[in-house]
Amino acid sequence: MKVKNYIYSRYSGINSILLLGKDRKIRDEYVMTKFYEQWKLPARYWKLGLSEAISNIKSGWSNIKLRIKAQVKENDNLKNDDKHYINYILKSNELYHSILTRKEIEIPKVFKDKELNYQYLNNLIRRYTRKYKNKIPYSNKNTTFSIDTGLYSYKEGYINITCAKKGKRLPIKLTDRNIRNNTLKVKIIDDKLEIHCPLKVETKKHKDFVNTIGIDKGYKYLFAVSSGKLYGENLNHYLNKETERLNKINSTRNRFYALYKKNLELGNINKANNILENNLGKTKYIKNKLKHDKTVKSYINYSLNQLIKEEKPKEIVMENLDFVNWNNIYPKSIKRKLSRWIKGYIKERIEYKCDYNNINYTYINPAYTSKVCNICGRFGKRDNDVFECSNCGKLHSDINASKNILNRKYDEEISLYTKFIKVKSILENRLSINN
Repeated sequence: MKVKNYIYSRYSGINSILLLGKDRKIRDEYVMTKFYEQWKLPARYWKLGLSEAISNIKSGWSNIKLRIKAQVKENDNLKNDDKHYINYILKSNELYHSILTRKEIEIPKVFKDKELNYQYLNNLIRRYTRKYKNKIPYSNKNTTFSIDTGLYSYKEGYINITCAKKGKRLPIKLTDRNIRNNTLKVKIIDDKLEIHCPLKVETKKHKDFVNTIGIDKGYKYLFAVSSGKLYGENLNHYLNKETERLNKINSTRNRFYALYKKNLELGNINKANNILENNLGKTKYIKNKLKHDKTVKSYINYSLNQLIKEEKPKEIVMENLDFVNWNNIYPKSIKRKLSRWIKGYIKERIEYKCDYNNINYTYINPAYTSKVCNICGRFGKRDNDVFECSNCGKLHSDINASKNILNRKYDEEISLYTKFIKVKSILENRLSINN
């Protein structure tokens, strides 16, 4: 933790962009100057920490560049040459670093005959970078660390992990008989220790997977498919059950917390400490919370497996499934339930299972897919499971949205980055022409 936090604080700034990917050079300098001695760790540990931290910083900058590229693509005020210039700069760490540090650069040959406002474009790059650059990473808890093959060994059902103290190894009893021979990630969760190992998985090939489907996320149902089928009908049950449990527990905890504060104010320190220790502990609270999360994750995977098995898709068309765009669709009570999920878990599982099963997946612009009729294109009203169209009558709202999502894949006028205002204008123009 100390190694990573130091590397994060030292090399997360823009002045270190040129050093990213050169962790060997940094490591050799630490060895030569004996700078590493301050950490009092075996060499393998601090070197792993250094490599992981540099890798995370590098990934952070890659994410920033991807977000800038997406924003540039969406910016209608930029010409194609402007976008080309910004993307060109982002490909070169040297040029990107010079722009961020306001150094003079020689205009690349490919742009010398272009009449571009370089000052404006360079300022735009800096502004986007400030917008998307997160705070410097920092960890307060040392609950995750990596061990390579030289830091662990197996013996009689135990894995023996090298300790910080030289010559000492910590024996931990295993719950399986797997023997690994690569770098492992160790996670300390409550009173348990988990060992995570990356594995190479062969992807499956399905000759009978020939369908292209659209899917829509839901609350009552996890997935609605353009085929007319629904999957994950027990999602609502799991979320309601956990919400009711937490409401009951939090109500009791709030009462004890008020009693705890009252005793502190009255000077009853011993009684206050007893309440804090026996009634306001978080070990069991967190354990039950994690248990619920695992149940929901298991159900998500089960529902997704059922979808793939029955729909046999060669391609899945979908909107972004990280729930950030649910704010204007559902009330606070529902959003509180959804916020208990790990952000992006569903999106990650869909992408993983698509890759595993050799299924293509495509993201489309979701604007107004839940507000128009998939049959006639008219705007309608959505009320929970029901979408009402003045021309076509009542439809299932999620199925209607999933069919619009599939149709959007073939829409040449609406791209992934078309602004929602323009999308509405396009849809309204189509209606006026058809009528």
